[in-house]
Amino acid sequence: MENNYLLIIVLNKEEYEDDISSALIEVGITDATIIDSEGLRQVLAKGIPIFAGFKFGLEGSRPYNKVILGITDDPNVIEELAVILQDSDIDFNEPGAGRMMTIKLESVIGNPPEIYE
Repeated sequence: MENNYLLIIVLNKEEYEDDISSALIEVGITDATIIDSEGLRQVLAKGIPIFAGFKFGLEGSRPYNKVILGITDDPNVIEELAVILQDSDIDFNEPGAGRMMTIKLESVIGNPPEIYE
């Protein structure tokens, strides 16, 4: 049985979405899901009165982000993505760009739809 990993990308800079989507295809992740999301700091700052007066370092930040989920059998997918994205001047070590992480999955049921050329 092969190991599977859940790739999670929290993307704060939405302008990177197309380049990241292309990079995912390049590393073999063709069945990713992209979710519109909002960070906890944003929710606290605007929605909960007790936190409204606090500064959360929100100056210049965007109110929304994207969460990209994909399944891979490659434990080194983040490193591969980082190299590919450098060609597009995208660096996740840059403050505020976002985060990439993987989680080892215990089991996966189902198959992605086939892609035809």
